[in-house]
Amino acid sequence: MRVIGYLESSTCKITVFKQGFRFSVKFEDGLYEQTFKFRESNELAGINDIQKLIDEEFKQEVMKRFGEMRKATSALLDRYLEGDEEDWVNIV
Repeated sequence: MRVIGYLESSTCKITVFKQGFRFSVKFEDGLYEQTFKFRESNELAGINDIQKLIDEEFKQEVMKRFGEMRKATSALLDRYLEGDEEDWVNIV
């Protein structure tokens, strides 16, 4: 897999990869990432076509999903760490 380019975004890093007959578009925002894969075709033949495909509406959906990921991670950590504060008090 090789990097073929980056897409402009003010909210996250977007990297486009090519491997065989497939493109991978990876969105990164801090600790979170999302990757979408597309088959190469006559309509999707290179970075310019991917750039047209990934429109503002799709980017907004990705950012919304990042928010949901943060919320889920926060809830998970809250459940996992529940009650641990008392353990720390007993150590002191």
